[in-house]
Amino acid sequence: MSQKTVIVTELGETALVLPGLLETALRANDRAKYYMSLIQACRAHAAHPDENLADLKEEREASGEDDRTLDELVARSRTGPDGTLLVPRAGELHERLVESVEQMVAPLRMSRPDLASDFEAYERRFAGLRGRLPAISGDTIPAGYVDAVTRAERNGADSVHLLVMDLHRDLNRIQSSLAEQTLDGAKVYGLTDGDVPLVRAFMRGVNATAALKFNHPGLGTIATRMRDQLVIQNDIGTTEAHVVVVHVSGLTLSFIYTDVHRARLEFFKQLFERTAIEWGERDSSAHANYETSMGRRICKDCNELEELLASLGSKLVFLIDWNRARKRLSRFVKKSDAVATLKWAAEHGYGHRAFLEAGADRLIYSALERAASPQLRYGARLDEVLGKEAAAAFLQAVLRITSEALQQRQSLRLVRDEIEAELLSHIADSQQGLLALAADHAALTVALAHAVRDTLHRLRTSGVGADQLSSVAERAKRWEAKADDIVSRARHAQSHLQDSDAIQRLLAAADNIADAMEEAIFLITLLPDHEPGRRALDSLNEMAESAVASAQEYVKCLEVARDIQRSGGTHDDVQQFLVAVDRVITLEHESDELERRAKAVLLNAADNFRSLHLLSQIAKGLEESVDAVARCALMLRDHIMGEMLVD
Repeated sequence: MSQKTVIVTELGETALVLPGLLETALRANDRAKYYMSLIQACRAHAAHPDENLADLKEEREASGEDDRTLDELVARSRTGPDGTLLVPRAGELHERLVESVEQMVAPLRMSRPDLASDFEAYERRFAGLRGRLPAISGDTIPAGYVDAVTRAERNGADSVHLLVMDLHRDLNRIQSSLAEQTLDGAKVYGLTDGDVPLVRAFMRGVNATAALKFNHPGLGTIATRMRDQLVIQNDIGTTEAHVVVVHVSGLTLSFIYTDVHRARLEFFKQLFERTAIEWGERDSSAHANYETSMGRRICKDCNELEELLASLGSKLVFLIDWNRARKRLSRFVKKSDAVATLKWAAEHGYGHRAFLEAGADRLIYSALERAASPQLRYGARLDEVLGKEAAAAFLQAVLRITSEALQQRQSLRLVRDEIEAELLSHIADSQQGLLALAADHAALTVALAHAVRDTLHRLRTSGVGADQLSSVAERAKRWEAKADDIVSRARHAQSHLQDSDAIQRLLAAADNIADAMEEAIFLITLLPDHEPGRRALDSLNEMAESAVASAQEYVKCLEVARDIQRSGGTHDDVQQFLVAVDRVITLEHESDELERRAKAVLLNAADNFRSLHLLSQIAKGLEESVDAVARCALMLRDHIMGEMLVD
C-alpha cells in the first residue's frame, strides 16, 4: 500500500481509497496467475528438459510484470535431490506471489460487508496456506510446494490458486457495485444529483490549469459521497504524502492538505491570501514524515461554493515540482524572493513546470554565458548584479517566456534567444541604474553648492548667527554622508560588472566634489569670529555662484547621458550632451580666474594671517570643487562616446 493511500486512510477517507486498491488488486491477480504459471513451467522443464521450453514472455508482459530476467528461469530450472526443484531466485519468486495475494486481500478490508464474502475467512485461509507451505531456502523449492500453490481441484484441500480465484470473483463483484464513471476527468461513484455540479466546478478549475503541468503526471481526481458529504481527492503530483482531500457539506467547504515540505504547505496557503479561509493544523500520526493543514470556509450560496471549488482545483498544478523549482531559482536570488517569484507565476497563470521542462537553471546560466559575459563576473548572483527588483522581474520573465513558448510548441532555441534578450535588457537597465545613482550624487553636490552660496550671501547682507551656521553645517554633513552612501552602493553593484571601471572612477572623482563643498561650509562657520570684509565675501560669493552653475551643468550632463544610453543617442541628444560638457569646462576656466582675483582681494581684506588663511582655504575648496566637476564631465564624455563607438 502506497504512503499516499495510507495517508488518505488515516484521514478516514476509506471510500476514496477503495477504487485505487481495487485497481491494484486486479493487477496483482494477473501477476499472481503469471507467477503460478511460471512455477509450473519450471517444474515441467526440470522434469522433461528435452522438450520445448514454455515461453511465458507475453503472459509476463500482459500481467504488468516488467522484470525480463524472469524469462530465463524456465531454461535454468532442474530437478534436485529428493524430489526438490531447483529454480534460480526461487525465494524471491515466492515473495512476489505472496505480496500479490496480499494486495488482492487489501480491498476487502475497506469494502462494505454486503459486497464481499467474509473478509475474516479470507484472512484465515491466507494465513493457513502461508503456514502450511513448505519453506523455500535460496534456489530450492521443496517437494509438494508446487501442488500446494497451483492445485485447482476443490477436493477438500485449499491452495493459493483456489484462494486467488475466489478473491478475484469477489473483487469483480465489488468493482461492479461501485459503478465507476468519469465526470470531466474525475473518477466518480455513488454521487447524488446535487454532487455533480460541485464535482464539475472542481474539475473546471483543475482542467483550466492542467496543461501547465506539461509532461508531468498528476492531478488524478476521485469523488464519491460518504454519508452526508461529498468527498473529492486529488493526488496532485507523484510525490508520496502529497494529497488534498476536499469535503463539501451543505455550503461548507473544507479541505485537508498534506505535504512533506513545510515551505510548500505555507506557499499553498499564500495562494488563498485573498480568500477568507480559516486555517488550522492537524496532528499527523506519530511516525508520519509529513505535515497536514486544514482550510475551511462557509459560503453564502451555491455560486460562491462552486467558484471556491474551481479556484481550489486551479491552484493544485502550481504545487507539482514546486520544491525543485524553488531550489533552482534560489541559485540566483534569496529563497524568499524565489518563493515570491513562484507565487507571481501562479497568480498570473504561468506556473513553473515549463521552466523546469525547458532546462531550468541551465537556461539562465546559458543566457549569462552568451549575453552577459562581457559585463557579468562569474559567480555573482542576479540580485547582486541587477538589484533585487530587476532580478525578480527577469526571473518572472523567464517563467512567462518558457510557459508561453511550451504551450505554443515553440522551439527551445527561440526560448533561449528570448531569455538572452531579456537579460541584456535588464543588464542595460542596471547600467542605467548606475548613472541614475551618479545623477542622485550630483544632485546632492548641487544642494551643497547652494548651501555655500546662500550662507555667504547672508553673511554679506544680514549676517548669520552661530546657531544658524551650526544648523547649515550639520545639514551639509548629512548630505555629504548620503553622497558617500551612494558611492558605496554603486561600488557594490559594480563589483559584479566587468564593464564598470569608468563609472567607478567617475563616482570616486564626484565624491571629491561633495567633500570639498562640505569642507567649505565647515570653514565658513568659523568666519564670524574674524569679521571678514564685504569685498572678501563678494569675491567668495562669485566663486560660489560659479560652483553652483558648474554642479547644475554636470547634472544636466548626466541626465542627457542617460537619455543617450536608453535610446542609443540621437544627433540632438549627443549635441546637447557635448554642449553641456563644454559649458562645465568653460566654467572651470572661469573659476580659475575668479580664484586669482579672490586671492588679490583677500590679501587686502584680511587683517591678520589667520583670516587670510581661512578665506584662502574656502576659496581653494570652491575652486577644487569646480575642478572636480570638470574632471567628472570629461570622464563621462569619454565613457559615453566610447560606448557609442563600440555600438
